[in-house]
Amino acid sequence: MLARIRNSLMREVYRLELPSTNILEGVASVLLNEGYIEKYETRDESPQKVLLLYLKVGTIRGLKRISKPSRRVYVNLKNIPRVKEGLGIAIISTSKGILSDRMARKEKVGGEILAFVW
Repeated sequence: MLARIRNSLMREVYRLELPSTNILEGVASVLLNEGYIEKYETRDESPQKVLLLYLKVGTIRGLKRISKPSRRVYVNLKNIPRVKEGLGIAIISTSKGILSDRMARKEKVGGEILAFVW
């Protein structure tokens, strides 16, 4: 998902279709709540649901994937990183769902860091 967002921003294409999963919908909701995308919606198509992302122009400056299948990165509440001195967000998969770093601190949970967005 992150690579496709990065590629569409480089090509200045602001409507993006992805195969939908629960994790991608969680990441999209975090991006929407933090103001990085205009909206997202899911469509029921066969054989799989489709996730439509509508990106805002000029809001996402960079994306970096942190956890990979070969190397997972976990943090507890005290070690949640601040991205770009608080100007960006970390997307964290927690026991309470996929949250931004601010929401994870508010909910007092840690988890696996999926990506940084600034």
